[in-house]
Amino acid sequence: MICQHQNKKEMLRPGESILYECPECGIFFTDKDESVFDAKALYEEYYNNELPSSGRFSFGIEYVIRLFRFFRAFKVSTITPRAKRILDIGSGRGLMLYYLKKYYNYRRAAGIQISKNAVKFSREKLGLEIYDKDLLEVPLEDSSFDVITMWHVLEHMVKPERYIKKISSLLADGGSMVVEVPNFNSWTRRLTKQYWLGLDLKHHINFFTPDSLSALLKKHGFKIKKVHTFSLEYSTFISTQSIVSLITRSDNVFFEYLQTADHSRNTTFHLFLFAMLMPVCLLVNMLLFFSKRGEVLLIAAEK
Repeated sequence: MICQHQNKKEMLRPGESILYECPECGIFFTDKDESVFDAKALYEEYYNNELPSSGRFSFGIEYVIRLFRFFRAFKVSTITPRAKRILDIGSGRGLMLYYLKKYYNYRRAAGIQISKNAVKFSREKLGLEIYDKDLLEVPLEDSSFDVITMWHVLEHMVKPERYIKKISSLLADGGSMVVEVPNFNSWTRRLTKQYWLGLDLKHHINFFTPDSLSALLKKHGFKIKKVHTFSLEYSTFISTQSIVSLITRSDNVFFEYLQTADHSRNTTFHLFLFAMLMPVCLLVNMLLFFSKRGEVLLIAAEK
């Protein structure tokens, strides 16, 4: 059942990496494999400035992030209004799960997270059921969840098909899977190429289009219920940062600034470009709402 990418063909060489396309399954992927990609080592300190009284991001950005996590909880509740048991794979600091329990009466809100700081915050501050191992290593019972979500996680996984198969076994009959990833078919990926923010080759291994991700889910018995490529949280920012990086021939300076608040003259120029380009990028992404060219791909599927 797992595609081995036997007939892979080279597509792009961004930096020192090689990006391949598999003509069998349509997935794009890098030359990393399990022998060189140690996910736990890479993400263990990902939330390294998570403190009991603060968040990962600087100044007011943290409050914006929390608002987006509340909106994500609302989105789950509208896609699966009858669900009361959720597993969120790559649950971050657990804010979406916390909001689902507090405001949407979820009986069980469990998460998978390998960053030790995020696990500590989720358990101690939010009181959540969090597992600090890879999904394939966690002893969960079959058919124990009504909905399973993956928000910008599947692109980080070596051999993602194994996880889709596992998710199918954990879902109850009629349960739903909601998965969101960067859209490799997006308009700025084609325009900016190696400067596309969605590449993030330090962390991302696989890349999906609406057709390839839909085919992967159907292969494991899922019925596609919803597909769209617009994200209020990510689309405009990804477009703008990608174009700014292309113009300046730099690597996501403003995005790094938002996380570190390390200001420089270079940052000021990038901020000016952002202010000029964001309204245009917002308009373009809204016009592409019903197309397959938006920045972020979301698919909701039913078992």
